[in-house]
Amino acid sequence: MSSRPTSRIGIMVDPRLSRERANLLTRTINALRHIAEIELLPGDALEEEILQKIQATPYHLVLVPWYRYFNWSRVEAHFGLTRTRGPTFAGYHCDHLTSLDIGSQAEHLRTILLDFGGMTSNEAVLICRSLLHEARRSGIQPLLKPSTPIYCENWYASQGLGNRLDSILGLPEITTAGWAERSATIRMILVALWGLIYEDGPGKSELGQGTSQTPRAAFQFAADEQSMVFRLNYAMPSWTPKTAVTSLWPTSGHPSSNFQFLLRYADFIRLHTLSENPMIELVVGLLPSAASKRNYGTIHTVWVEQIAPQLVTEPPFDLPGPNAPRLRLLPTAPVFAQKPRPAESDEGRAKDRFLNRAITDIRLLRGVLAEREELIKDLRSGGVSTAPPIPPPDAEALLEAFQERYFEARYQIRQFEIQIAELEKRNAGPEEIETLRKKMEALSSRENAWIRKLLKTIQVYRDTKQRPPT
Repeated sequence: MSSRPTSRIGIMVDPRLSRERANLLTRTINALRHIAEIELLPGDALEEEILQKIQATPYHLVLVPWYRYFNWSRVEAHFGLTRTRGPTFAGYHCDHLTSLDIGSQAEHLRTILLDFGGMTSNEAVLICRSLLHEARRSGIQPLLKPSTPIYCENWYASQGLGNRLDSILGLPEITTAGWAERSATIRMILVALWGLIYEDGPGKSELGQGTSQTPRAAFQFAADEQSMVFRLNYAMPSWTPKTAVTSLWPTSGHPSSNFQFLLRYADFIRLHTLSENPMIELVVGLLPSAASKRNYGTIHTVWVEQIAPQLVTEPPFDLPGPNAPRLRLLPTAPVFAQKPRPAESDEGRAKDRFLNRAITDIRLLRGVLAEREELIKDLRSGGVSTAPPIPPPDAEALLEAFQERYFEARYQIRQFEIQIAELEKRNAGPEEIETLRKKMEALSSRENAWIRKLLKTIQVYRDTKQRPPT
């Protein structure tokens, strides 16, 4: 006989949901009954009524529809505006929510928004369990099975990216757990995480110098059948809780920023700042339901708040050892058989390193192109010859395709910049540098041409809206 759950969740049912979405919410609520005692709150109740209910009945977690969550300040204040532990208050949504729906950021010190419409009921349980229990709010072990290994490494100055992409995509967990089909998304997430450290964060000033022996960030990665998670810890002394919320607030104003990049490609994101500590913890996750792939351009699960340092149970810069049996060092190079080679000169070794990096980049680009070609083939396929041709893609699909193509071009330009910087550092011949520079400029010109066409369409739309009716 199973024991009765000791945690209590108060859930306010969203009266705006359609019958289909209401049934989806009901399945999620029934799944949550396995980990907590559930009490349904009236969907038409006022904030004052819910506040009185909360004061009379202690809850470990209160879930309300997203529009209530952003408008109800008194309930948030009841739990504590500057709280770093204990019971909490969160919002949820079951429909396709966009940045236009939630509007611009208000005076929030935290944001906890759960995508019940994009997750399965078991995935919702996985996320909500972390909200219920303080010991599970930090780290990535609570999001994984107990036997799942966690790969780790510290990121130093002048850290490269290409080998890490191959190392992660070559791990057996990617193929055995069925994550290979999301390899393009994995690449996008890794590029954005790398950019947070070496473009926006503590490794920016040291990129290419290679002088510091102090790690700039601690990186962890793990995957099993129920989730894939990336964890990045690094210091940002100037950050406040409001800065964290601002960085991960869904918006269309800065679509190319690394945080907005992660919001589009990740199924869930959790960002923790530590009170009285400059360290932050960023956890980015993918789920088997693939909400970011199925509902591209909508808001998924976002969790941003400040926690007490005592809640961090997994040291960020920890390495494999007796006290961390689940940790494994991340392989630093692709695994393949190599034949012994005779000793070479420094110039020969430098050329080999350049060729290896070029081969890695080509392999990555081939993977992206193969996926795009497969997608184009599926779109063009009209069945047998007697079947009518498929209709053209709708406007949303075209915009999503444009965004993907734009992000891929941005990634390729970044790779060219890294290669040019390495060649200049080694004083390579001007012909090699000029060849790469011309390729980068050609791709940049194409990117600018896309933007000009898009701006022209927007201008036509503006002119039409401003024209007086006849």
